[in-house]
Amino acid sequence: MKNCFSIFALALLVTMVFATSCRDDIFLEALPTLEGTYDGTYSVITDRNTQNEKITISVIEMRFSDESYWFDSENSPDNFCSPRGSYILTNNMELTENQPGCNVTAKEKDNPIGAFSIRRPGDSVIMLQQTDDLLKQILLLRR
Repeated sequence: MKNCFSIFALALLVTMVFATSCRDDIFLEALPTLEGTYDGTYSVITDRNTQNEKITISVIEMRFSDESYWFDSENSPDNFCSPRGSYILTNNMELTENQPGCNVTAKEKDNPIGAFSIRRPGDSVIMLQQTDDLLKQILLLRR
């Protein structure tokens, strides 16, 4: 009988611990959506940290839907076509271009494709992709 009482008391104690600890759970809100229109710049620095370092900056208007992105060249002063594609937003931003042959800068390889780190202070979006000799940076402000 003592054994049954001990098991019952232990089960009751465990239940009480779980019940009281669940009240303090922290629920994180979902990140605000990227959907919308942004104005900003797209910068590419090639041959970084060498004598041949070159910086190319394009003024851009970038739009996001729930799963897609595109550049609006009509309203941008720089003359480029409108790359578009899909994106996945997790801890990083993964851009997949669906319209090859379209250049934001002089070379297609410099287009914003692949994994970017992302920060979202306020209504801004800061995206960076960095390798040893190449830096791609997108700075955006929501309209």
